[in-house]
Amino acid sequence: MKKALLVVHRYKPEKDDEWGSIAKDYATSDMIENIAKMHPNYDWRPATLAEARQLMHDLKIDRLILVPMLKEHIEELNAYPDVQVDYLTPADYGKVSKPPFNFLKKDYLT
Repeated sequence: MKKALLVVHRYKPEKDDEWGSIAKDYATSDMIENIAKMHPNYDWRPATLAEARQLMHDLKIDRLILVPMLKEHIEELNAYPDVQVDYLTPADYGKVSKPPFNFLKKDYLT
């Protein structure tokens, strides 16, 4: 299966036996789960920008999706060969992330 990274600002990592890290925090792990449903042909892992650079150096990473706050790094990451780089729009980010409180859910998804 192709490897893909959701590039986030920060998360609580736990080393994965296969490759990369998995997220121990609920917010990031939930985002990974939702991204994986949208793009099921990839094996998704979270990564910070520094981790993504290292993983692309060490492994063949096929796809990166950046959270909106990191989209200014898209040109730099597009310079890596054979990697498809995209970023989540704020609307897409609202669909894959959980609102902090249930009463905000309606505002996040509209």
